Amino acid sequence: YGSDPPTNGICMIPSGTGPLQTHLDKGMIYDLPVVLNGKNADMLLLLNDLTAIHELLTRRTSYSDISTDECQIVDIATTAIPSIIGREQNKQWVCGSSFNVKFYWRK
Repeated sequence: YGSDPPTNGICMIPSGTGPLQTHLDKGMIYDLPVVLNGKNADMLLLLNDLTAIHELLTRRTSYSDISTDECQIVDIATTAIPSIIGREQNKQWVCGSSFNVKFYWRK
């Protein structure tokens, strides 16, 4: 689907702005811009769900359970709060948001 989620769905992908680095050196910290989009016939449900995902990810004090041997997530910060982009002909509301994932590359 790319950045266009399915009906009554959510998608999360790296931002289309392209990578800030073209290679990863070990022992460095990098930023990964991520887009979180959603569609739903219920606008309030859609906004609440995307906001809940942002709150869950950005309010964490530790990311050790989702880090790997190769990389460790250091921080996740909202860069654009969930907001309505428009409404499709099939009555699906479209909402977009974004955040930045800061991670440490170990290997």
